[in-house]
Amino acid sequence: MSGQLKQGSRLTLSALLIGFPLFTHAAEAPGALTFVVRDQNTDRPLSAVQVTLEERETNSTRSVETDAQGRIVVEQLDPGLYSVRVAKDGFNALYEPSVRVVTRKNIKLEFELGAQAIEEVAVLGQQAEPLSVNSAYLDREALRSAVGGGADPLLSLDGLPGLASASEFASFSVRGRGPRDNLLFVDDFPFDKAIHFDATLGEEEDVGGGGRFSIFAPNVISGAEFSPGGWSAAYGGRAASLLKLEVADGNPSPSASLRLDLAGYEVGYDGPIGITEDSTLLVSARRLDFGSFFETIEELDIGAPVLRDVIVKSVIPVNQNHTFEILLMDTHEDYTRGVTHVFASPNFEDAALQYSEQDSDLYGLTLRSLIGEEAVLTNKVYYRTSDKISSEGESFPDLVPAGSPASSFPVREDIITIGEDETEIGWRSDFETVNQWGVFSAGVRVTQIELDYNTDLDGDWVRFVYDDDDFRPDPDQHYIVLTPESINSSLIQKETSYAGYVEQLFELGDWDFRTGVRFERDGFADESFASPRFSVNWRPGKTIRYFATAGLFHQSPRFLELAANELNDLGTEEITHVSFGFEYFPNNSWSVLTEAYYQNLDSLVVDLDRASRTFANVGDGSSYGVDVVANGTIRKGIYATATYSYNDATVDRKDGRGAVAAEFSREHVATLGLTWEVSNRWKVAGRYKYLSGRPDDVFIIHSDVLEAGQPLRYSKEITERNVGRNSGFGSLNVRVDYRRAFGPIDVTAFLDVINVTAASSSDDTEFDYRRGVEVEDESEAEPLIGLRLDYAW
Repeated sequence: MSGQLKQGSRLTLSALLIGFPLFTHAAEAPGALTFVVRDQNTDRPLSAVQVTLEERETNSTRSVETDAQGRIVVEQLDPGLYSVRVAKDGFNALYEPSVRVVTRKNIKLEFELGAQAIEEVAVLGQQAEPLSVNSAYLDREALRSAVGGGADPLLSLDGLPGLASASEFASFSVRGRGPRDNLLFVDDFPFDKAIHFDATLGEEEDVGGGGRFSIFAPNVISGAEFSPGGWSAAYGGRAASLLKLEVADGNPSPSASLRLDLAGYEVGYDGPIGITEDSTLLVSARRLDFGSFFETIEELDIGAPVLRDVIVKSVIPVNQNHTFEILLMDTHEDYTRGVTHVFASPNFEDAALQYSEQDSDLYGLTLRSLIGEEAVLTNKVYYRTSDKISSEGESFPDLVPAGSPASSFPVREDIITIGEDETEIGWRSDFETVNQWGVFSAGVRVTQIELDYNTDLDGDWVRFVYDDDDFRPDPDQHYIVLTPESINSSLIQKETSYAGYVEQLFELGDWDFRTGVRFERDGFADESFASPRFSVNWRPGKTIRYFATAGLFHQSPRFLELAANELNDLGTEEITHVSFGFEYFPNNSWSVLTEAYYQNLDSLVVDLDRASRTFANVGDGSSYGVDVVANGTIRKGIYATATYSYNDATVDRKDGRGAVAAEFSREHVATLGLTWEVSNRWKVAGRYKYLSGRPDDVFIIHSDVLEAGQPLRYSKEITERNVGRNSGFGSLNVRVDYRRAFGPIDVTAFLDVINVTAASSSDDTEFDYRRGVEVEDESEAEPLIGLRLDYAW
């Protein structure tokens, strides 16, 4: 999928504002909140916890206490916004500044309280689990209403420390590493297929971009925990960042939802299931046909992307000590770009014919058991499958007279076809218990993955973008030729990988020390290794805390690179990470976190030759920088965030050119955001961000490179990679949310305008080998309009 998708995405997720009758309505029926409070270390319910609600509009307060099961239901609440304080002697208090009560609906809120170490500090959202001392947490409301988030939860991550999101798409890079270097879990199941249209073939922008739209509908994810580095020994496999997404549980009361979009629809159910007491079910299903939508807005050159996602989650308590969870995810995508789309391309800039289709599923079962008084055992089994096929061909509109119909274009279809078939079966077990020093945890992972990858090239194929050291039989030949002998490959392999970890959290007054080690056997890399991890957290007073992390992280080789050539005998990349920082709390409403880090990068996988698709672990490099994050409440209902990240990431590819800037490094990323909850109904927000440009290439454009009698073609010879930088750019996003009940139906609408000023980035360009020019994507404002109808009973 080429850069045209970006051009047309300005209305991709725009909703259909159907004619809903907004006539005189009665007072909104009351709603309810169910609070569940647990001990953060033991996962046991906490009784006699004081929960204080303050209605934001009237300033009236109401206090209740949890029962022996750590629960309390607060009924007859007027719909609107509330602040919530959760407190118990001996535990730190939590403060949630913005909780919404919805008409006729009982919404469950879960809190975990840790042992009291400091006085209360107001935070925006709930706390992250203690996976890393620098973790950030976004709750359900923050994800679905974030400025610039539109209808995609992963877009809502913009503004987190070290994270760079440069477009309206869901992929992101962290601290100079690429989008595919991020470690992603869904309900603690490993799942790296969470973003649609992650291209295998196409332009370099698409192949390296990491995908377009996430598989998650706006309301499906209840929380996202993000760490840019230094996480615990329980997690491994990727090294740029750790993102844990939690699929929402069903609420105590039933409700159905409908969301209509110009590209399709989304339906959902959220509520009890009746198998056991308190068992719940959440169902989300959507289908979006962007091809029909692009025709509607007359963006005819993009192609026809279609996606479908079904997510089902059920939580079934068996008794007080055992709970089952079932997670089912079924996702599908397909994309077609034919000659009719080429015909609509300005100047025939992109004459590629493309087709791709992917089915990706995850079926997971979790059993969480409370053992004794202070231990928790969690077992997870899962089955994951992914079947993807991608093909690319070429059309030749310049070989027919100008104005000829698309049907007359000479074509060469399915020149290259790549199949990627993966099947994974896994078991994960984690044990945690409180002991005399603090908290001890240990776990094992067993994973069996079967791969069936193949690449088939149908005859020789001339390519006009190449590196000056790519193989050419004649140095004066200004293009490369892919041949079936050098490109065709097949990988059919089944491997079992094992991992285990032990970790101890020592709590000594104002100090917390976490030390652990991860032991791992990577079947595909054929390597065994140990990865030590360490962190320290010191809180000498209520206004300051200091923290540091250190550890060794290993990144597994990509299957696609392993399968590209039988000579690609790839091992794991090794990243040594250290960081230190502090968090300052000037008062109960503000916090400023600063973290400096250094990473040594070793055994990096680099590409050796485009003509044979060979890779090797010969690269090394480093990445260092600093992240600063400020969060605060200006006054009730007005929140501000500001972030700044500096990064210097370099890689030596061992090609004789020395260290150069890493491909995805950006020296400076800064954001400034403001959110104002005007009333129970209205919310407005804005975010400005500035990003330095990515590294640039030095290249030579050669003209008329084919033999006499052949069509006129230009080529682009890259002589130096990742030197200098493209110019930086800034963009402004604004959002308005409106919510109101009309009888039994709760209506939510938003207008989210991405890149209001239509600022353009020079990072992504495509080479037009028919005209010999670099084509930059044009940037425009991206208005996204959403409408959601919820009915609770």
